[in-house]
Amino acid sequence: MSRNGLPRAAALLALAPVLLSIAGAAPSERPAPKVVPKFDAVAETSLLMDGLNDANYRGLDKLLKQKPTDADSWTYARGQALIIAETGNLLLLRPPRNSGQDAWYQDAMDLRDAAADLARKAGQRDYDGCTSGLKIVASTCNKCHEKFRVNTHVGADGP
Repeated sequence: MSRNGLPRAAALLALAPVLLSIAGAAPSERPAPKVVPKFDAVAETSLLMDGLNDANYRGLDKLLKQKPTDADSWTYARGQALIIAETGNLLLLRPPRNSGQDAWYQDAMDLRDAAADLARKAGQRDYDGCTSGLKIVASTCNKCHEKFRVNTHVGADGP
């Protein structure tokens, strides 16, 4: 029973209109945006791989081999991992135009998730988590490269 003697269910039912008004309008009742963005891939996928993923992967690898100790190094490591994660988002704009789209989307999301997890570990200054997370990122890259026949290997014996 609530303080005024009403059962809790009745009290919640009495509050339902207030709660619904606080929640806002249903999505179908919201005004349409005035500007609708058009997502358009600008750079070639190979440029994203070389300029963003590979460069940041190598930077992270080098930094982790030096075992970061100060706040600036960990912040930089987190930023590099986040750039790799965001590259996964950019890859979602560039699916192949054949039957490989589903695999492409999944691999791009896997890259984004693995790199975002690595960034979280860098934010926590978890050295062991970062070294294992970097291996997961490399494995994710290599899985996609094998699937799409890209002759690049990421990791200890590759870029």
